[in-house]
Amino acid sequence: MFYELAMLAVSNLKRARARLAMTSGGVLVGTTAVIILIAITIGLQQAAEAGIGSSSALTEIQVYPNYAPMPDGSSPQDVPQLDAAAVRALWKIPGVAAVIPIVNLQGGEIHAGDYTGYVQIMGVDPTLLPYLGVKVQQGQLAMGRGQVIVGAHAGDYFNDPEADAENYQPVQVDLYNTPFELRLYQYAAATPVERDVKVTVAGQLQEGSSYDYAMLMPIQDVIRLNEWMSGQPVDMKNFRYDQIIVRATNRETTLEVTEAIRDLGYGAGGMGDFLNQLNSFFVTMRLMLGGIGGVALLVAAFGVANTMTMAILERTKEIGLMKAIGASDRDILTVFLIEAGLVGLAGGAAGVGLSMFLRDVINNALANAPSDPSQGGIMFLPLNPGQIGGNLIVIPPELSLFALVLATSVGLGAGLYPALRAARLPPVIALKME
Repeated sequence: MFYELAMLAVSNLKRARARLAMTSGGVLVGTTAVIILIAITIGLQQAAEAGIGSSSALTEIQVYPNYAPMPDGSSPQDVPQLDAAAVRALWKIPGVAAVIPIVNLQGGEIHAGDYTGYVQIMGVDPTLLPYLGVKVQQGQLAMGRGQVIVGAHAGDYFNDPEADAENYQPVQVDLYNTPFELRLYQYAAATPVERDVKVTVAGQLQEGSSYDYAMLMPIQDVIRLNEWMSGQPVDMKNFRYDQIIVRATNRETTLEVTEAIRDLGYGAGGMGDFLNQLNSFFVTMRLMLGGIGGVALLVAAFGVANTMTMAILERTKEIGLMKAIGASDRDILTVFLIEAGLVGLAGGAAGVGLSMFLRDVINNALANAPSDPSQGGIMFLPLNPGQIGGNLIVIPPELSLFALVLATSVGLGAGLYPALRAARLPPVIALKME
């Protein structure tokens, strides 16, 4: 029965092809607006996420003592510190792949030939190096006692101590191929004591990590050198780390691990928090721009409602004949709803096709556009076209499906009142109408 009613609705639409095309055209414009505006936010979001860094940056969580003031303005009491107990507690959190405590070398300078420089030296457990999310450009990602791994730019800012201060220029030193030593000073003694520590370079990190200007050293070496410089023995029971990095198992668990760390009383942050804020921003933008496109669909809905109302007035006698030969109110309602739904579906399908065409045209234009605005680049973009990889507009399959369902729903919703009006039309009155 439904099939026969659907065929009747299709034949009714074929009788008024021009009206169908114009009414569906309104739905087409609205559907295209919704898809394109939402697709732009998806493309911009993907470009922004790609600019954040690698997936390892999104699973890295920085842990620090939470010194935030209490609600009454007083200082917090018994703040959990970054000690051995903290490391054990963090390891127990579900979703944690590694807990990496770090100790910084407290002072000293680097002498490489005739040049001197200062580099942040970070003590790390060598067995945890694979969890730092770094790769080596030269050498190996491993180090033993007396060995270090240098960052890609650790040697960029050295100087000649004998050069004229007025004409100071930083000197770049290749620390991977240039022998160097650490010069440490012990100020706790009555007379400062100087000590030179020779180290060997096991590897150099690739550029782009948060350790570009740092140097990694075994944590036990750093603790031992700090102990010498301070002149005080280290009590490991009360020892506090300068920093703890927690690595989540994957990007999806980063937020849960971060919240679990905060529940323990520690401060926690990282690129994962920034990504969540970024996603929230784009969700809000998507809703706003989708709502603007929805206005065009709302206008199209009035067009569908007007078309269906006019169809009822033109086919009043036909409705009476259908009822006279046994058609029920439900049958009449079904026919007109199918017609309205097909109008929305046709406009939605055409809108999806037009959106795909516009996507290809715009993306290809961006991919071939000059990246330098001074050479004719695209001035209205807040980012270099090369940074988005020619994918400003991204239409995932679920967006196309959503647009089709939305357009069909708009057609059905707009045609509901005219369909009800047609279904409730008394047969006698309908047959009298000319």
